[in-house]
Amino acid sequence: MGKLISRIKNSLSTKIFLGVMSILITVCLLIFGSLRILMPKAFESEQSAQFSTNLHKLANQLETIDIEDLESYITSFAIENRANVTVYDENETAVSSVNIAEATDGSPEKKSNNNVVGTVTFQNEGRAYSLSADIAVSTAEQLTGTFMQVFPYILIIIIVISALSAFLYSRILAKPIVDISRISKKMTALDMTWRCDIKRSDEIGVLADNLNRMAASLDNALTELRTTNEKLQEDIEWERRQEKQRKDFFAAISHELKTPVAVLKGELEGMICNVGKFKDRDTYLQEAFETAESIEKLVREIMSLAKVNMEEMKLHKQDIPLNDIVADCLKIHEDLAAAKQIAIQQDFEDGILCRADYMNLKKAVSNIIGNAVHHSPEKASIEIIIRKSGGKGILSVENSGVHVRQEETLRVFEPFYRIDKSRSRHTGGSGLGLYIVKNILDMHGFRYSLENTEKGVKFTIAFS
Repeated sequence: MGKLISRIKNSLSTKIFLGVMSILITVCLLIFGSLRILMPKAFESEQSAQFSTNLHKLANQLETIDIEDLESYITSFAIENRANVTVYDENETAVSSVNIAEATDGSPEKKSNNNVVGTVTFQNEGRAYSLSADIAVSTAEQLTGTFMQVFPYILIIIIVISALSAFLYSRILAKPIVDISRISKKMTALDMTWRCDIKRSDEIGVLADNLNRMAASLDNALTELRTTNEKLQEDIEWERRQEKQRKDFFAAISHELKTPVAVLKGELEGMICNVGKFKDRDTYLQEAFETAESIEKLVREIMSLAKVNMEEMKLHKQDIPLNDIVADCLKIHEDLAAAKQIAIQQDFEDGILCRADYMNLKKAVSNIIGNAVHHSPEKASIEIIIRKSGGKGILSVENSGVHVRQEETLRVFEPFYRIDKSRSRHTGGSGLGLYIVKNILDMHGFRYSLENTEKGVKFTIAFS
């Protein structure tokens, strides 16, 4: 019982079904009860009125007939109306009498029923007569009895029709509301992949259309929110990486500067104190000078990197011919290349432009070419190619005679990382060259790669 009550409370369609069915049954029972009460009375009234009309018609007929035919007329009337008819003369003596009602059914129960009595007067052949007739109204009570006999069947029909009508009505009315309720539950779970397919022009249809519009707006808002959140997470992760890089960078700077400064300080102290091998000041002054130069070079690289980072937010981009910028960079390193007898092969396709900041891009290309010249052995070759592929300019610099271990092809872009494990500045440089190249290309959005080839190592840039 408790489950049934709970189902009724929680189900709109059940409530509508029970409500509509109760109303239909109540209305039908009221109509049936009204007919049960009013129809017999109406039948009696109609029967009385009809009897009175027929009685007056009979009186009119009796005024025009021969008095000898009186008996046949009143007999015919009595039979047709199941009535008792008596004709009196002016002395109130019964002239003719026909008792059809008593002859048909003379039981005491029937005699006790209410009778309709009518009296009219007529004249025939100058004499006055009165016509008295009565009719039993037991037929109305028979009608009531018939009503009560068929009542159980009518009640079953009423319940069946009411239940069927209530079921159909509850389904038609409640289904869209139930659909909307189910959809609203999905909305609470932020599921906006549904659509409310209710094609109606009434208030429910308007509600469904508003839900669709609201879902579309919420879906767009959630999509934007997710996109923004993903971008925010990417930015946060990028900031974390940048912070880690900064910490690693400053730690590396400390390490890189500590060693040459310590060496320079030791050499100078030894020469000042004039002890041991440092008595040969001319020799160690030259070494101290070279150490100071390496420190100066490292500081210049750090300042160059700091300048790149400072200019990241204010790039002055312009269309730059790749041929010109590579030619300018080759002039910077042609003396070292000539000293090492390195052959530089050029294969430039004319008219290729890239949109970039000139000074920053020149610094990156110069570092790439300088790296190739510096790390190539004597009498090696460097091949520089500029071509167009897929609508983009491609620059590749390939130097022969050297290779990079596969696991180091990505690490060479880290600050102060040198392939030479001794970390000698005479063979490994400052360790910032490719790190600066990476920062410049990243802030321009250019794709780049470093890979081993059959001849050596190739650096490739794809300009967007």
